[in-house]
Formats: sequence, structure tokens, C-alpha cells
Amino acid sequence: MNNLFYTTSVTNNTLTLQEQEAVHCALVLRKKAGDIVYVIDGNGNKYKCGIDKLSKREVECTILHTETIAKSEFITIAIAPTKNRDRLEWMIEKLVEIGVERIVLMKTTHTERTRINMDRLVKKVISAVKQSLRFYMPEVIELDYAKVLQLDADNKYIAHCFVEKAKEVYQSNSETKQLILIGPEGDFTAAEVEQAIASGFLGLDLGKYRLRTETAAIVAVSRFQ
Repeated sequence: MNNLFYTTSVTNNTLTLQEQEAVHCALVLRKKAGDIVYVIDGNGNKYKCGIDKLSKREVECTILHTETIAKSEFITIAIAPTKNRDRLEWMIEKLVEIGVERIVLMKTTHTERTRINMDRLVKKVISAVKQSLRFYMPEVIELDYAKVLQLDADNKYIAHCFVEKAKEVYQSNSETKQLILIGPEGDFTAAEVEQAIASGFLGLDLGKYRLRTETAAIVAVSRFQ
């Protein structure tokens, strides 16, 4: 299984690849009627399919077998997006590859990037899911800081650079829901850290070195897996 395709168009025993997925299947890989392809729906299902007919707009398939995998990602990571778009997209790609349930792009006092091309990011997420052979599609949303603090989780952590505020080194292999906050390039403000602590968050220690936003996000998620 060298390639995975993605679709949300599944009906009974058939499914359809559309748009870029159809182009990739029909024109790039030059698949033809009768070929076998593997498709995920982002909700834990992988389908072994036979192609019935195809064009550059749609590829219609019959489902031959379905494999379902239980969800194993329980981490929500909320990040203040980096000013540099390439760094942001690289971070999103790597977070998807190592496994998260949800990525929240968070607006804080020091957040420099205020406009996000969500369509472009979602395409990056889909590509990373297929490349890493995952069955679940992480949710990607935008929220203000105050709303992020209200998100539901069993354990909540905030990574910050204030040495005078308590932090914990934490690792987990449990299936409890974790919420991790990673600050912007100028860090959280002292008021934001205090607000998080008052909302039940614990300080998260990522080591003695100061990390870039994207590095901190990857280190944090890795520790909780």
C-alpha cells in the first residue's frame, strides 16, 4: 500500500474521490478502471476499493473491504501561529505526522500572524495524514485565547518562559484527553499565564533551553505520547 486517498463521500458500498484526490489518482498515478486503491475517510476507516470509472473530476469506486481502527490520539495542542507561513505549515505537518486529535490556532496578545489560509492548511493536514498512513483527520480550528482556556480536557498544561512560575515535567501514555498551550514567538504575557493557572492549567517544563514555537509544539506532543 504505497498511496492512500482521502474522501468524505462514502455511501453504503461505494465512495467517490473528488477534486485533487481524483486528479492525483487519474492523472498523476494514471490509475484505471479495475485497479485497487486504498481510501481513508478521516474517521477511522480505511477502505479497499476497486475503481469502477474515473475522470480528472471524479473517481467512482466499489468498497471491497473496510478496516476500522480505534482512535489513539487524545491531544489537543493550541498554538499561537508563527509569523512565517512556511514555519507554520511545517509545524502543522509534523504535528499531524506524530499524532494529535486537534490543532487550535490561538490568538494571544503577542500573536503576530492574524490571517490564516485555512483551506491551504487543511490541504497540508490531509497530505500529512495520508503520508503517515493515519486513519483519523485532526481538526484544525481558530480560537481566541479566552475560549481556548474553556476547552474540555482531563489535564491542561501551558508551556511558558517565566522561570519564577512553577512548571512540571510530564509524560503520559494514558488515553486521557490532554490540552497543551504553546505560546507565540514573544511568549505569553504574565497575565495570560496567570489566567491559565486560574483556569486549572499547570506549567509545563520543556527543558532548560528556549525553543522556537514549532520546536516547542513538537517536543510537547512527543512527551505526551
